[in-house]
Parts: sequence; C-alpha cells; structure tokens
Amino acid sequence: MRLVRPAPTAPAVPVGALDAGQAAVVAHGRGAGPLVVLGGPGTGKTTALVEAVVARVERDGVPPDAVLVLAPSRTAAAGLRDRISARLARTVKEPLARTPHAYAFGLLRRARVLDGDVPPRLISGPEQDQILADLLAGHVDGVVEGPVWP
Repeated sequence: MRLVRPAPTAPAVPVGALDAGQAAVVAHGRGAGPLVVLGGPGTGKTTALVEAVVARVERDGVPPDAVLVLAPSRTAAAGLRDRISARLARTVKEPLARTPHAYAFGLLRRARVLDGDVPPRLISGPEQDQILADLLAGHVDGVVEGPVWP
C-alpha cells in the first residue's frame, strides 16, 4: 500500500488578484524584519498571510518548520494551518499556525525536556476541579496548615 497526498485544494492566488497592500505583505522578504498587518474584517489579511508564508517557503527557501504564524484562537489557527498546508501541498512536522498560548506551552515543554525534567502536561477542567477540591479538603481536615496571614 502506498499513501499519496491529494492534490492541493487551494489554488494559488493570481498575482493580479492581490491589492497593493497584500502584494507588499507578500513581497516583504526574508530578513526584512517583523511585519504587522492591520485591517478590518474581510480586507484580505488572511489571504495575504497565507500567500506570504507560501512565498517564504517556495521563493525564499525557508523550511516550513521554521515558520510560525500566531492566531488569536484555536479555530483561527486550525483554519490557517489548513489553508497554508493546502497551498504548500506538503506535510510538515510542526504546526505552522498556533495560538500564543500553545506556542508558549511548547517552549516550556521543550525547555523541560532539554533539561531532562518531566515535561508539563495540560490538565482538563474536571482535573483542575479535583485538584482544588483535594487541596480544600486537606485544609478543612487539618491535614495541611492554612496560609500564614500577616
């Protein structure tokens, strides 16, 4: 059996289809420093971002795993990942788009692993509730002294 990646579902945006602002975002070259793109809903920020990432990878030779796109929510990050992956038509090891929280957690996890420590893990809401209940029960039962207040 052989697995074959399907053809990209997102066609390239024709160069003429980008407005001047979007074209400037895509043309912002490697090593040119950070770039902030602002605009209202529906102004083409996401399209410009997707095309800029594709340009970095295909035109500038940046490895896809070296690209980081931060999105405000998990839903937005997933949508960006899907659009970028469809345009690149290749598999990458790391997600290209993450939330700032997911990126920070990844940094902390990596640091712990590199130090030889047990990596942190995210706990669910019910797990948090149980930990708090156990802590409070310990205080009520007198197992643990309460905090020393000034």
